[in-house]
Amino acid sequence: MKKKRTMKKHIIVTAVLVALAGLFAGLLFLSRSLPEFTTNVYTKHIFKYVSLPVKLLFHIFPFSAGEIILIVLAAGIPIALIVSIILCITRRSGKPIARFGLNILSIASVAVILFVLFGGFNYSALTFAERSGYELKESSVYELMDLCKYLNAKAAECRNKLEKDENGVVVTDLTAYDLFELAADGYDALNERFPEFKGFYTRPKPALTSRVMCYFQISGIYPYISPEAIVNIDTPVCELPHTICHEMAHQRGIAREDEANYVGYLAAINNPDPLFQYSGYVQALSYSLSALRSASSTAYDQVRPMIHVGIMKDLAAAGSFWRSFEQKNELPAKISTAVNDTYLQIQNIPDGTRSYGRMVDLLLAEFRMSAKEANG
Repeated sequence: MKKKRTMKKHIIVTAVLVALAGLFAGLLFLSRSLPEFTTNVYTKHIFKYVSLPVKLLFHIFPFSAGEIILIVLAAGIPIALIVSIILCITRRSGKPIARFGLNILSIASVAVILFVLFGGFNYSALTFAERSGYELKESSVYELMDLCKYLNAKAAECRNKLEKDENGVVVTDLTAYDLFELAADGYDALNERFPEFKGFYTRPKPALTSRVMCYFQISGIYPYISPEAIVNIDTPVCELPHTICHEMAHQRGIAREDEANYVGYLAAINNPDPLFQYSGYVQALSYSLSALRSASSTAYDQVRPMIHVGIMKDLAAAGSFWRSFEQKNELPAKISTAVNDTYLQIQNIPDGTRSYGRMVDLLLAEFRMSAKEANG
């Protein structure tokens, strides 16, 4: 009799969680048609405080609690399934697998609720460009060429202040933890220009599975079920500071990847540390050169010889690093790309991974604004 009551409670709890998840999913779908309301009510206000208790708790830990939760689920669910099947066979009862199914539904429902509450609504808000007054428009190849030359000059200037190894590649004595502490300085410098970034956030966390993430070509994650910026600390030096700032952008309500790249760039170049500045400029240059090569091979051939030889060494070293893992096993990288592409499309970003290239539009918009200010 007691077991029946326990099973009944289990079913009721699961049903309630599923209903709540359905409600939150429905609100998320509705929010897509109300971007201004979502921005003003959720992104600028609710988002900052709804996860505050969790942020205060997770800030205590030097490791990423969200990653541990994901690891436990990834390992625990298959084990629980096997145990449930064995129990069904030995007890000749379907209840163990039924309980397993209820548990999976409950976990999935909680994940949906946390995702929506801790940032999912930001995908429906006005874009960062829209709420910050950026004018995104088609640009000429000549503008793109000028942008590449500008970014090259700024990156080269920063690079001159950095240490290099025997191969002429930028290196640093700073640890990942040092970089995590320094990263906040860049966002502090942006607070006056973008007050919406103010607030309490957990410090960036090193990924426990950094080496595994390399095989999946992942430099960082923001899991949403926990408001933590989780960073692959094996990421090449010239990319790491920008990656840290990118994941921190998600904490500040920037959901879209292209815009997180751009906000990460702003936080990096406004950081007083030259390595952060270099990382921001060199990543922006990398995106811009790729866009230029796609737009006009002739224009790219004109600009490419102008790029600082040391910058090209750093980009080549970083590219070689990531390819070394892909060459060892191509499957994880293909899985990662497919999953990420599907995830972006679900979040109402139809272009999938192609949306990453739009960072260049933001860079060009800022470049035009700076030119206007310089000309009075």
